[in-house]
Parts: sequence; structure tokens; C-alpha cells
Amino acid sequence: MTEPERILIVDDESLARQRLRRYLVNMGQMFLIEEADSGIAAVAQIQAFKPDVIFLDVEMPGFSGFEVLQQFNERPFHVVFQTAYDEFAVQAFEENACDYLLKPFTENRFRQALTRVLSRVADEARLTTLEKSLAGRQGFLQRISVKQGGALRIIDVSEIACFISRDHYTCVYLADCREAICDLSLTNLLTRLNPQRFQQLHRNNIVRIAAIVALTTSRSDEMYVELQNGMSLPVSRSHRHSARQLVKTIR
Repeated sequence: MTEPERILIVDDESLARQRLRRYLVNMGQMFLIEEADSGIAAVAQIQAFKPDVIFLDVEMPGFSGFEVLQQFNERPFHVVFQTAYDEFAVQAFEENACDYLLKPFTENRFRQALTRVLSRVADEARLTTLEKSLAGRQGFLQRISVKQGGALRIIDVSEIACFISRDHYTCVYLADCREAICDLSLTNLLTRLNPQRFQQLHRNNIVRIAAIVALTTSRSDEMYVELQNGMSLPVSRSHRHSARQLVKTIR
């Protein structure tokens, strides 16, 4: 016997979540349903609930729907966007074959979207292509979700001094030296962070350029970058030239 589909409803409006839950019940099928009323709650639910399908509101306070997706290295789930976007964005959804519900939508339209999304395998590539199509509006990663003190919180990337890869985790160090954990790999972060603001200086680190105060070299000819928060990070030989250029530009 196959397990029922796990469905996550993400919307900051209570009535909208209730409406979608009612539509799902009216389908006459067995579903496991969870809800999230904000972007950060959605990140937590995706991690814990592991949904098969997400009905994701695009515009929410805190994290937007797209920012929610940006918090994951992999996206092994279907996404049906709920949006009140204009024609440009709707065209982008259609061109990339991403399912969407243009608010306000009817129960009939909901049924069509759910039936279609359940009939095919999740395609992460479609979501990635859609993000690129809307990059002019969304831009680079501006905020990320981190685990700190057992809780999830949203931080602006301008608060971050560096990212360090340690023991299969990405450690995030803030400007005041506080530490947090991020689920995104350094490889993934490099594709999403603004290269004018962040630079990789070693295979195990990414540094915010504005946080750099100096370069030092040890007696054994090892180079280190010194940060405003007092941290000292190694610079690999392949990144030495880049590090020197960065220090020149910030002086």
C-alpha cells in the first residue's frame, strides 16, 4: 500500500490556508497535510515534514517563496506557486513549465494544478531555470535561514563575516563572532551570493569582502586574511592574487 502524498501549504493568510485545506479534503483522497504561516516556518516544515508537494505563496513577509527555495541545496519536491504577480512573472512560470495558481483562483483550477503536479516526477531543474528567469527581480541571495541556539532565524547576508565548511556542515560566523549553522553548501552559496560582496579564498571558506581588514603571512609562508570580528582564515595559494587585489580595493 502506497503512503499518502505529503502536502505542505505555505501562506501567511489564515483564510488562504483554510481554503486550500478544504480543497484538498474535497478531492476525496488521503493526504497528509501540514501548514506554514511564514517563510521561516516553511523552511522548518520542509526540513521536518519532507513534503511531496508544496503550495507556496510567492509574496510573504520575512522570506518570500523564492527565498524559501533558496535555502535548500536540493529540491526533491513538487512546487505549485500561488502568486498575484504580473504578466512578466506569469510568463516565466509558463515558459519553465512550473505550476502556478494566479490569485484569486477557483477550486477547479486548484484541482487541475494538483492533478498535473502529482502525475509527474519533481524536476529541480525547472525551479532553477525559473529562478534565473526572475533573477532581475530577485537578485542574489540577500537573506538566509540559519540554526542558532536550537532555533531557526533569518539573517541578512550583510551581517555575515564568513562561511566555513566543517565536518559536513556550513558554519556561519557573524560580524560579532556569533556562530550559526547553514544548510547550504559552499558550492551552492558561491552560485547564489553576489561575487562583488563575497569571495572564496580557500576551499573551506567564503569571506564577505567588506569584513576583511588585512592580509598576513606566517614564517612558513602561509597566508591568512584577517577579519573585522577578529577571525583569521587561511588563504590558499590559488587564491593569493585575488586576496591581494581585494585588500587593495578596500584600503
